[in-house]
Amino acid sequence: MPKTSLEKSHSKVSNFKLTMINIIAAISFCLIFVGLILLNFNKILCIGVASTAGIVFLLSCFLISRFTR
Repeated sequence: MPKTSLEKSHSKVSNFKLTMINIIAAISFCLIFVGLILLNFNKILCIGVASTAGIVFLLSCFLISRFTR
């Protein structure tokens, strides 16, 4: 028996994917501020952490906007 669209959209795999994307977004958002805090200690490390976290955050925002159930 084929699954209905509601069953497909609320599957464990779909929920897991959305959860992982949101966790990555939350962690990268926090790392942006950690990188900015490092500005007082090491400017090269600050730029590396903040820019990498910013790129990952933007990518995860894109993935959230493109996510379909």
